[in-house]
Amino acid sequence: MNTAAIRRAAVVSALVVSAISLAACSGADASTPAAGEDGLTPVKIGSIPVTDAAVLVLGDQQGFFEEEGLDAEFGNPAAGGSTVVAAVIAGEYQIGYSATLSIFQAIEGGNDLTLIAGASGSLSDPDLGSNDIITDPALGLKSAKDLEGKTVAVNAAGGFAEMLGKYSVLKAGGDPDEVQWVQLGFPDQLPALQSGQIQAFVAGEPFGTLAREAGEVTLANTLYDVSPTPWMLGVWFASSSAVDADPDLYARIQAAIDKSLTYSVEHEDELRAIIPDFAGIDPALADVIRLNNYDVATLTPGTLEPMVTAATKVGLITDEPDLDALIWKP
Repeated sequence: MNTAAIRRAAVVSALVVSAISLAACSGADASTPAAGEDGLTPVKIGSIPVTDAAVLVLGDQQGFFEEEGLDAEFGNPAAGGSTVVAAVIAGEYQIGYSATLSIFQAIEGGNDLTLIAGASGSLSDPDLGSNDIITDPALGLKSAKDLEGKTVAVNAAGGFAEMLGKYSVLKAGGDPDEVQWVQLGFPDQLPALQSGQIQAFVAGEPFGTLAREAGEVTLANTLYDVSPTPWMLGVWFASSSAVDADPDLYARIQAAIDKSLTYSVEHEDELRAIIPDFAGIDPALADVIRLNNYDVATLTPGTLEPMVTAATKVGLITDEPDLDALIWKP
């Protein structure tokens, strides 16, 4: 088994084990929560501390969930999307947010999940990437191909950032297997680059903006490399059994998400205003970080296909799933 296959198997196994462990500990199931005294049905939402998930916080503040008879309850943000996936599988949350890759890896591992709504897409401007490969200009690297023989940090082995980095190397004519990919938390990546421990990292916001402000440069816009046409980065998803048990509930959740997305596009200043508390960053930084595309967050096989193609080419998923069947329709 090659290195990519070993890492992919490890990721899928970890998702399955985590889901089993969470289910055993929580005793949760996929049943619909009972409505409260106010007549609103509680909806537990799992996410990670990123701007994409903050869109629903903004929507809740605007009353979109209440309009649908829902009481949104946001869980403590998890460190990574795979943790949210496992918690949704275990029944801890009615819906969760994750990058699409973690969900497809979980499905490949035998878990029954469905996609409820889009969360964010990429931008068509190659100069506005939110997951750029960042490097030190003093190293003289010209393209992602120059990362061969270098050490590059990603936040999670076998995850979304690694997929993006590997695909950019491949797109530039390089061999991703000739790059040493190391796992390092987002906050630790810029110091590691500055100290010479690594030669590049695949950034997430706000860390890409922080790095550029510190004098580092973008080597590649990974999202644009996957496709210059906007494509789906993150989604809101649920357990298929939970959706089947109460489709009306999920139709209302879907409607509240759609309203939240529309509002965030029209009121970017309000979204940026709540990001500091949700993502734990400085308000001044929240004003300048790069946001993803919330205007393209429509779930279709076409918006999901670029990610699936890229992940398959670099060996992080094996088979392309039936995308149309995975998108839930009321």
